[in-house]
Amino acid sequence: MDPYKVLEEARPMLDTVLTQAGLQAPGEPLDLEALRMPFSQWLQAQTVGREDLGFFVGLVGAFISQYLVDTANASVQVDGERISVRVPLTGERERRFDPYAAASALIVQKGSVADFLASVCA
Repeated sequence: MDPYKVLEEARPMLDTVLTQAGLQAPGEPLDLEALRMPFSQWLQAQTVGREDLGFFVGLVGAFISQYLVDTANASVQVDGERISVRVPLTGERERRFDPYAAASALIVQKGSVADFLASVCA
């Protein structure tokens, strides 16, 4: 699986869903930094049933990945069968994690995507 192909497909999906949810105006370019808090609040207000969990995990995982690529100079790669995001920190350090596993935990626990992203970038 090519992570850049996943990202390439993620942005149009994010654009469509965020527009349908009323979080951005149709035809406007995605500004994920500006959408971080509204998206997080919208997500926390959703009732996510088992049948919808896969969709929401894909949506939130795409948002997390694209947000970090856009705002934190992150890179995305494939580790085995999983996508991982690598966020550079100060010095030679980096933070690496599976954005879809993080998305699943955030959805199930009704966590804040905005707070999660702020902590990853700290």
